[in-house]
Amino acid sequence: MIQIGKNFLKDKVLKGKPVIGTFNTLGSSMVTEVLARSGFDFLIIDFEHGPYDIKNVSQYVNACEINQCSPIIRIPKNSSWMTLQALDQGAHGIIVPGINDYKSAKKFVESTKYSPLGNRGYTPFTKSGGFTNRNNDSYQSKANHFTFSSIIIESLEGLNNLDDILKIEDLDLVYFGAYDLSQAFGVAGNNKHPKVISKIEIAVQKVINSGKLAGGFVAQSQDEISWLLDLGIKFIIYNVDSDIILNNTKNINNWFKKNNL
Repeated sequence: MIQIGKNFLKDKVLKGKPVIGTFNTLGSSMVTEVLARSGFDFLIIDFEHGPYDIKNVSQYVNACEINQCSPIIRIPKNSSWMTLQALDQGAHGIIVPGINDYKSAKKFVESTKYSPLGNRGYTPFTKSGGFTNRNNDSYQSKANHFTFSSIIIESLEGLNNLDDILKIEDLDLVYFGAYDLSQAFGVAGNNKHPKVISKIEIAVQKVINSGKLAGGFVAQSQDEISWLLDLGIKFIIYNVDSDIILNNTKNINNWFKKNNL
């Protein structure tokens, strides 16, 4: 019988462990593999801002899984067909931006789950289903447990509706988009403004009290990671692949030219 693999991210989350990953935006499965090999627990394969093609999801999934890293696909909008495509190609989870209310969050979560928990379109003849119907008796329930469902709140409306959103049982993670929220609070780009931090702190505590995982901000140093952990955030995003590559190479080039030219 074909067995569903391990969701490395979800296994750690269920054990109460903090997890760390990064945004993978560069549209290269080789870059994905390098990042996964470094030891990240998850990568967010960014279909919202990165130059990705939906037909190639399985390449990024494979690049992650061989390194025991969970591939999470960020789709650009709350689209059931795109969620279905990503999950059928083996994604360990989906994260969707722009969630503002209970109805949109519920629609999304239901699109990630098979009946009776949701309405995800069913066929076992996919990468996620093991390409066969020989495990029909157990595949749906195992897939429902396997899939990691997460949303991004990045508006005042979303914050105001957070209490209702948190009532959705099968929602795993609520992530707060600090940059978009800084625009909503009239301090665009200043995601460390006291107004932004205080509102996110309150929201994070609500998520924790609901028994769900909270995320927010993008750390760019060890000190910022520690700060996020102190806030109660256990879903840590460290930087973005493009910035990791650019700044590491830029620093060594600046040093070289300063000392050798």
